[in-house]
Amino acid sequence: MPLNNGNMRRVRKALKRFCLIVPALIVCATLLSPARAEEHLQQFVPEFNDFTRLSDRTRLYLLGDVTTTKSEGSTASELGAHLDLTLMPVLRPTLKAANWERERYLWARLGYLVEGNGSGAGGITEHRGVAELTMRVPLPQDIWLINRAHVDLRDINGEFSQRYRLRIGIEREFTVDGVVVVPYTDAETFYDTRYESWNRQLYRAGVEVELSKAWRIETYLARQNDSHSASGNADILALIFKHYH
Repeated sequence: MPLNNGNMRRVRKALKRFCLIVPALIVCATLLSPARAEEHLQQFVPEFNDFTRLSDRTRLYLLGDVTTTKSEGSTASELGAHLDLTLMPVLRPTLKAANWERERYLWARLGYLVEGNGSGAGGITEHRGVAELTMRVPLPQDIWLINRAHVDLRDINGEFSQRYRLRIGIEREFTVDGVVVVPYTDAETFYDTRYESWNRQLYRAGVEVELSKAWRIETYLARQNDSHSASGNADILALIFKHYH
């Protein structure tokens, strides 16, 4: 049965999105060079995010992910629930219905996560309360500067500690043949009270592609360096599916 014009347009648009996603994944996978495996673990992180609008100022954010470490053959899983609250705009009501990450200048997140790594007596279970504040600043050429301050309140196998995280990055939104694409890069530093030092740094480069009004896909490549834990040194390839409703 022949496709009508409307169906053909939808097929062409889906193919365009696919052609934007696949090269990004190939580039990320290529950059995970085997020559780095001796110093950094290689990790793959598939993740699912679900965002539910509760009101003009609040939404619910649920996540689940699995981290697979190729060289060790180990996995870790994480589940979390968060409440997002927009703090601004106050004087620009037209932005109230806009996408939080892209068009709001200041918003906060409170959440709770459970992470499991291994099983039995040698396994690690972490319960984590999180609080973060994100601020966006417009720059020339439609580029945005993103600043994020984040606090983790951690219970790791019954031992309590805190971790403070500061992230800075830039992003820019493009429309390619009707498809919204957002490349970005950022850097983050971590302070761990267990070591009383800024012991970890995380550098990311990635892209988010809008599949439809309800679905997006994001992939990024990251390098993580840790001065206190060899297992914290990792090259990470992440693939995130995001659902909005």
